[in-house]
Amino acid sequence: MKKNHILLVALLLVVMALIPATAGCGSDYAEENVDDFIAAVEKSDAIEKPETIEDGWILGGSDTAFPPMEFSDEAGGYKGFDVDLCTALAHKMGLKLQVVSTAWDGIIPGLLGDRYDIIMSAMSITEERLEQVNFTDAYLPGILAITAPIDAPVTSADQLAGMIVGVQVDTTGQFAVEEIEGVKEIKKYPDILTAFQDLAAERVQAVVNDEPVNAYIIQTNEDYKAKFANTGGIVTVNDYGYAIKKENTSLLEAMNTALAELKAEGIYQKICDKWGLTGVE
Repeated sequence: MKKNHILLVALLLVVMALIPATAGCGSDYAEENVDDFIAAVEKSDAIEKPETIEDGWILGGSDTAFPPMEFSDEAGGYKGFDVDLCTALAHKMGLKLQVVSTAWDGIIPGLLGDRYDIIMSAMSITEERLEQVNFTDAYLPGILAITAPIDAPVTSADQLAGMIVGVQVDTTGQFAVEEIEGVKEIKKYPDILTAFQDLAAERVQAVVNDEPVNAYIIQTNEDYKAKFANTGGIVTVNDYGYAIKKENTSLLEAMNTALAELKAEGIYQKICDKWGLTGVE
């Protein structure tokens, strides 16, 4: 990051200017019934239905405590941006989506062990992960927020020096904080909601995690909304992608074709709008 410091600073200023608007969108997108558009997506003639673990289905492994990307709908199912987008992608491939809830810290071994066909869990594309799996084309930009009390804002990464910082284990949030000199302690949690609970209990002074997730958690919790905000950010180059086993090249090709078609048809943008997220071109 140091080599591109000037560019990253400029990007960060743009990102932080957009954060309040993103945080305010949430899931109240009511201009159109996006679910109807997703349900109406039909199989693409340009895609040959790929082989999957269960015929007719694509199994998506997901850490389902990561709103607004994927979380429980309190009725025994799951909802979120990834669920919507992967449902539409599945339809494009002539398949149905089944979400397989799994812990984040074992999510790549689960893919390699054929528990599911893809990882659909807001996973950032990194060089280290590319050694183990393939990724689809990027579907969301990777931006990290520094979430802190409103009355004790942390506006830059350097200000985390001397602080106890909460992160979700084995995420780009953890990796980014590990590169900051002088951080007093990094507390690693199995899920980000627990990190927020410790922020509320003053056991950590800040939480570093994916910006849209932190924004959604704050805006959908009245106690958090009054106390916390995304007061700073860390720009990364690690966009989100869906992870697929390296040998499953037919599924990778089908996913990328489906994603490109959903973008061209405007369905992708409707899903972004529904969840208040900024997409990628």
